[in-house]
Amino acid sequence: MATILLQNLLIQVDEQLDRVSQEKNLLLIHNLKRIRKLLQGKYHGNPMHIAVIISNCLREERRILAAASMPVQGPLEKSLQNSVVSERQRNVEHKVSAIKNSAQMTDQDVKYLEDLQEEFDFRYKTMQSLEQSDKNSALIKQEMLALQAMLNTLDYKRKVSDMFCHL
Repeated sequence: MATILLQNLLIQVDEQLDRVSQEKNLLLIHNLKRIRKLLQGKYHGNPMHIAVIISNCLREERRILAAASMPVQGPLEKSLQNSVVSERQRNVEHKVSAIKNSAQMTDQDVKYLEDLQEEFDFRYKTMQSLEQSDKNSALIKQEMLALQAMLNTLDYKRKVSDMFCHL
């Protein structure tokens, strides 16, 4: 998700650069090119880093705006507490949503692994029945290689799935 958001940010910078280029604003053109280069260079390999930075900035902006828009006669502490409580609520809702998405993806991964396992079992049993009749056939040897590759893929995907489940 962070990668997609970084790409969207880069697209927005490019659109602004195109718009400003038509206006011939050299200083702004230079600054936008530097921003694009910095975003691509520094955050392309780790888009989560820029996502965290932007999230923190937006959170701080919301806190400042909430403090600025509160009534003058109201106590500052009460407003800040309400802001913190609502921020915590949003954080909890965001985490719950992320967990739901992760659970859905895990379910899809498990179903995919089950389907792959069923296909492997079917092909392996078919191979065993063919192997009893003709062990030297080139077709059987080719199918055994394909089954071994399928087994390796299945094993790898299980390990990757287990690794992500334990994060």
